[in-house]
Amino acid sequence: MILSSRQPRRIITLALLSIAFNSTADDLIYVYSPYCGACMKWQAEIAPIYPKTAEARALPLIKVSLQDWQTGKHTATACEIDPVLVTPTFIQVHQCKELDRITGYSNDELFWFALQRIANRSNALD
Repeated sequence: MILSSRQPRRIITLALLSIAFNSTADDLIYVYSPYCGACMKWQAEIAPIYPKTAEARALPLIKVSLQDWQTGKHTATACEIDPVLVTPTFIQVHQCKELDRITGYSNDELFWFALQRIANRSNALD
């Protein structure tokens, strides 16, 4: 088998990602746009309290701009994750694989309800 000069880099990158995302804890990747009204609403209503919650301990939040996501500037973009087309998008990642996601934000009650679904899925993996 002949490898191109790009293939070894991709193999190394995937190996490093599997180590970085191979913990028993899941991550919640928050893909946002600075001009997104729903993102601004989430930032005002949820962002100040999220770090203080049990959900934050179970699902640490990783904030990534849509531009950085789409241009591959974040390491998680090499994981097995479906494309992100709208913001906000919250992606549950377990061992470098997408398990679930929340797309959009309308109010705090619906967000917490959807996040509980994700947390339940995460707990089932333990």
